[in-house]
Order: sequence, then structure tokens, then C-alpha cells
Amino acid sequence: MPKNVRQPDGSIPQKSSMTQNLGALVAGILAVKLATYVTVTAWRLATREDPPQMDAAVGALKKAVWIALIGAATGAARQTVRDFIKPPTAGAA
Repeated sequence: MPKNVRQPDGSIPQKSSMTQNLGALVAGILAVKLATYVTVTAWRLATREDPPQMDAAVGALKKAVWIALIGAATGAARQTVRDFIKPPTAGAA
């Protein structure tokens, strides 16, 4: 990390500890499991059928919608929990 880099609020970024790294890892895994459960349950309630499997004979659009939905939900959950436990140390990219 460059020496005189400051965050947008003017503070100096701190390196995350091993405890934060481990906590972010465990919390990220739990967040993905919870997001998957909630998304699958919502899909079943909305469509009254199980989510499409990759080898199932269903339409490509339905598979694409499911992959986008589960990917967005799990990715957002993991990143939100990670940023809460281990805040970003750099400004905007």
C-alpha cells in the first residue's frame, strides 16, 4: 500500500487484523447460505416450483433468470457482510 494514501474522509487506512479476516470469511459463508435459503424460498413461493437445475429440461430464459437472481443475491450478501466486518481501506476506484 502506498505510504501517504488517505481515505475520502481524510483518515489513514488501517490494515485489517487476522481476526477481522477470519470473521469476514465465516460471516460471508453464513451470509451466502442465508441468502441462498431466502432466494430459493422466495422462488418457490413466487413460481410454485423448485428452482431450475442445470441438467433439467426447462427453458434457457428461466435458467438465466435463476442464475442471475441467485448470483446477485449471494454476491451482494457476501460483500455487504464483508464490508461491515472489514471496511474497505481505499477510496473510490
